Amino acid sequence: MMKRSYVILFLIVQCDYMAVECLLRTRMMTASGNETDHAALLALKAGLVGGSSESVEALTSWNASLHFCKWAGVTCEGGRHQRVIVLDLGDRNTGGVISPFIGNLSFLRVINLSGNRLEGFIPKEIGLLPRLEVFNVSNNALQGGFPLQLTNCTKLLTIDLARNGLSGIIPDRLGSMPKLQTLYMQINNFTGQVPSSLGNISSLIRLSLLTNGLQGRIPSNLGKLKNLTFLSLYDNSFTGEIPSSLYNLTSLRVLSLVFNQLSGTLSPNMGLHFPHLRFAYVGGNSFTGLIPPTLSNMSYLKELDASQNHFYGNVPEGLGRLKYLELFNLEINNLGSKKEGDLDFLTNFTSLRNLHLFGNQLGGMIPHSIGNLSSKIESLSFGVNVITGHIPVEIGNLVSLFALGMEDNQLTGEIPSSVGNLVWLQILTLGGNMLHGTIPSSLGSLTNLYRLSLEDNQLEGRIPLHLQHCSRLQVLRLHDNKLNGMILMELISSLNQLISIKLSNNSFSGHFPAAVGKLMNLNDLDISNNRFSGEIPAELGKCSMLQFIRLQANLFEGRISSSLGSLKAAKYLDLSGNKLSGRIPSELQDLLDLYVLNISFNQLEGPVPTKNIFSNITGFSLFGNEKLCGGIPELHLPNCSRANQRENGKRRSMSTVVIIAITISIFSGFVLVAIFTWIVCRKVPKRNNTPAISLMDGAQYLRLSYKQLWDATNGFSATNIIGVGSFGSVYSGALGDKPIAVKVMNLEKRGSVKSFKAECKTKIRHRNLLQILSCCSSLDFKGSDFLALVYELMPNGSLESWLHGSRILKLGQRLEIAIDIASALEYLHHDCEPQIVHCDLKPSNILLDADMVARVGDFGLAKILRMGSSENLSQEQSMSSLGIKGTVGYVPPEYGMRGSVSIQGDTYSYGILLLEMITGRRPTDDAFKDNTNLHNLCRSEIMNSNMLHILDPHLLGENSSGTNNEAMEANKALECAKAIIEVGIACSMESPNERMEIKKALKALHRTKTKFLDERVATP
Repeated sequence: MMKRSYVILFLIVQCDYMAVECLLRTRMMTASGNETDHAALLALKAGLVGGSSESVEALTSWNASLHFCKWAGVTCEGGRHQRVIVLDLGDRNTGGVISPFIGNLSFLRVINLSGNRLEGFIPKEIGLLPRLEVFNVSNNALQGGFPLQLTNCTKLLTIDLARNGLSGIIPDRLGSMPKLQTLYMQINNFTGQVPSSLGNISSLIRLSLLTNGLQGRIPSNLGKLKNLTFLSLYDNSFTGEIPSSLYNLTSLRVLSLVFNQLSGTLSPNMGLHFPHLRFAYVGGNSFTGLIPPTLSNMSYLKELDASQNHFYGNVPEGLGRLKYLELFNLEINNLGSKKEGDLDFLTNFTSLRNLHLFGNQLGGMIPHSIGNLSSKIESLSFGVNVITGHIPVEIGNLVSLFALGMEDNQLTGEIPSSVGNLVWLQILTLGGNMLHGTIPSSLGSLTNLYRLSLEDNQLEGRIPLHLQHCSRLQVLRLHDNKLNGMILMELISSLNQLISIKLSNNSFSGHFPAAVGKLMNLNDLDISNNRFSGEIPAELGKCSMLQFIRLQANLFEGRISSSLGSLKAAKYLDLSGNKLSGRIPSELQDLLDLYVLNISFNQLEGPVPTKNIFSNITGFSLFGNEKLCGGIPELHLPNCSRANQRENGKRRSMSTVVIIAITISIFSGFVLVAIFTWIVCRKVPKRNNTPAISLMDGAQYLRLSYKQLWDATNGFSATNIIGVGSFGSVYSGALGDKPIAVKVMNLEKRGSVKSFKAECKTKIRHRNLLQILSCCSSLDFKGSDFLALVYELMPNGSLESWLHGSRILKLGQRLEIAIDIASALEYLHHDCEPQIVHCDLKPSNILLDADMVARVGDFGLAKILRMGSSENLSQEQSMSSLGIKGTVGYVPPEYGMRGSVSIQGDTYSYGILLLEMITGRRPTDDAFKDNTNLHNLCRSEIMNSNMLHILDPHLLGENSSGTNNEAMEANKALECAKAIIEVGIACSMESPNERMEIKKALKALHRTKTKFLDERVATP
C-alpha cells in the first residue's frame, strides 16, 4: 500500500498543472485529514513558478521531503494527523497563480504570499477557510475584484491586498467582518465610493486605501472606529470637507489625506481632537482658512505636511512647543501678510529637520533667532516669498544643513561669510534677490556642495579662487550679476564634475581657460554677454556631453575651431556677436543633433556648407557676415565662383601645358569610371519591386513595396509633402480608397535607421495612438536602400498647425485633446507591456483625425523599458540604443544632466504642452530668457491671479459680447483654463519627484471637463 502511494505521488509531481488538477479532484473526493492537505499543497505547487534561487530551492524541497510538514514555508500543528496551519511563501519572487485547491487547507490560519510575482485572480475558495486569521497577498500582480468570499472568513484579523492590480468597487459586505484589525488595499485600481459599512468594523485599527481611484465624500461613519490608529486615504479623488465625525478618532497616530480634492477648513480645535497624532498629512488639497492654532496641543506630532493648499493668515507661533516635530511643510500656500513679523514663529523648534515655507507670501526679515533652531535641521526652504533685509549671520549656526534655499525674495546686503560654516551643505540657492558685495571666499569650505545658484543679484568682484575646493560642484549659476575679472584656469580645472555653467550677463574678461576641455560631464555652457576675448578654446571640442553652448556677445576673435565639429551631442550653438573670422568649418555640418546654429554678426567669409543644419533655413542664422557665399539657394548669397574671381585670375597664369595635362587626366578618369560602372550594372539585376521586410518576428503589418508607395504618393512628389521631421519627410497618398501618410527616412541622418527600427518595434494599440500600417524596408529604382513607415492619414493635421497656424481651437476642444494625450500616456506608462516612454512629446507629434480625436505619433525616440513597474525607474535601463534626445523646450531638465529616461520625463513634456495649448506660447518663445520660461511665467501669473495676461488671445474672444449669460460663460471658461494650467504647472515641475503623475493629471482634467463642459464642443 505504501509503495502504491509513492507511485501515485511521483506521477502527480511529474504531470503538468491541468493533469494534477484532474487527479487531485478525484483523490480529494475520498481523501481526508492530512492526505487532503498533502494533495492541496501539491496542487498549489503545480500552479507556482520558481523565480529566485531561494524560491526554486524552497519548491524543490517540496519534492525532496516525503513529509509535507517539513517543506519550506509550511507549518503544521496537531498530533498523529498533522494539519497545515501556516503557509508562508513571502518574498520568494515566485510566479504563477494561486491554485483554488488552497481552499482545501481547512486548518489554515495564516496565508502569506506577499512579495512575489503571482498573477491571475484570488480564488473564491479562500472563503472555505473558517480558521483563517491573516491573508496577505501584497506586492504581486493579481487582478480582478475584491474576493467577496473572503468575508466568509469571520476570524480574519488582517487582510493585505496592497500593491496589486485589483479593481472594481469595495463591497459593502466587507463591513461585516467582526474581528478585522488591519485592512490594507493601497496601490490598486479600486474605484467608486468607500462603503459606509466600514464604520461598523469596531475592531479596525489600521485602514489604508491610498493610491486608488476612489471618489466621493469620506464616509462620516468612519468616525465610529474608536480604535483606529492609522488612516491613509492618500492619492485618490475624495471631495468635500473632512466629516466632523472624523475628529472623534482620538486614538489616531497617522492621518494621511494628501493629494485629493478635499476642501473647506480644518477644525480650529483639531489639536484637541487628536492628542496622540504623530503624522498629519493634509497637503495637495484645496483646504482654506487658517492653520489651526491648537496644533501645538498635539504634543507627540512628528511630521506635519499642509503644503499645496490655500491656507492664509499667520503661521501659529506656539508650534515651537512641539518637541518631537521633525518635518514642517507649509510650501505653496497663501500664508503671511507680506509684512514684518511673518517669521516670528521661528523659535524653539528643538527637533526640526525639515522646514519648507517655499511659495507663500511671507514678508519681513528673517529673525536672528533662526540660529537657535534645531542643530539637527537638514533642509531649510524660504524661496519665492517676499522676505526682506539681510541674511542673518546666525544662519551659520545650523551646521547640519544639507539644503538652504532663499531664492526669489527681496533680500539685501552681503552673503554672510558664516555660510561657510555649513560644511555639509549640498544645495545653496540665493538667486533672484538684491544681494550685493563679493562672493565670500568662505564658500570654498563647502566641499560637499553640488549646486550653487547666486544668479540675478548685484554681486560684484571676482569669483574667489577658493571655490576650487568645491570639487563636487555640478551646477554653477552666477549669471545676471556684476561680476568681473578673469576665469582662472585653476578654478575650472578643479571643478571637473560640472554639468552646467551659467556666467552670462556679467563683465568677465580675458581668455576663457582651455581647461574647460577637462569638464567631461559638461552639458550646458553659457558665458554669453561678457567681455571674453582671444580665440574660442579648441579644447572645448573635448566636452563630448556638451549640448547647449552659448558664447554670443563677447569679443572672441580668430577662426572657429574645427574641433567644435567633435561636439556630437550639441543641440544649440550660438557664436553670434563676436569678432570671429575665416571660414565656417565644414565639420559643423557633421553635428547631426544640432537644431539651432547662430553665427551672425561676425567677420566670417567663404562658402557656407549645405548639409544637415545648413540645409534648414529656420535652424541657422548668419546675418552680418558680408563675405560669405554659396550655401543653399534660400540664402540668396553670391555664387562662390564669382566671389573668388580674383583668386581664379591668378590660377589662369598656370602654363597651358599643365592645364591640358590635368584636363586629359580628369577626362580619362571619367571614362574609366563610366566603363567600370557599365560593367557592374550589367551584372546587378534591378530589384525596385522588392517587397517590404518586417523587422519583427510575427508582425502583421501590411506588406508594401517601394513601387506601391511610389505610385501612392505620385512619385514622392514635393506637392505631396505634408511635414518634415527629424529623420525624414512625410508624404500624403492613397492606397486604393484609403488615405495614407508615408514617412520616408533620410538615411543620411545619423540615427534614422535606429529611429525606424524603434517605431517598428513599438507594437501598441490605443485609440489615442497613431497606428503604423506598414514598415517598408526595400530598394528604390536606383538600387539604394529605402526605409519608410506608413500610417493612416490624419485629415486634420497636427496640433502644431492649430495652435500656431491660421486655424483656431476652442477651449473645449483643447481640453478634449489634452485628455486624449493624457490617456495615451497613461496607457504607455501603466497599461502597456513592456512599458514605453515616448521621449519626444510636442505639438507636431500630436495628430488629429476627422473627429478631432488626438493621436500621439512619432515613436522614433521612444524608449522601451525592460520592467513594467514605474516605481523604481531611476534604476531602469533603456533597451533602445538611441541617445537621450527630444526637442528643446519640451525636454525635462534632468535629461540635460544625464538623468535616466523615465515616465516623469514624458510628464514634464506633457505639462509644457498643456501650458502651450492654453497660452498659445511656445516654450522656445524669444520672450523667455535667462530665468524665465513658460512654466515660471504661468506659475507666477496664476499665483498673482493674472490669468488674462497669459491666456491665448483666441480664447479671450469666445464669449465677449457682454450679456450676463455670456459674462458668466466667460468666467466659467477662465476657471476652466486656470484648472488646465494648474495641471500643466504641476506636471512640469523641475524636480521629477514633484511632478503630478499622469494618472492624477488625467483625473484632474476629467474633473475639469465634468465641472465646466457638459458635452464635447463641436469642430468649428
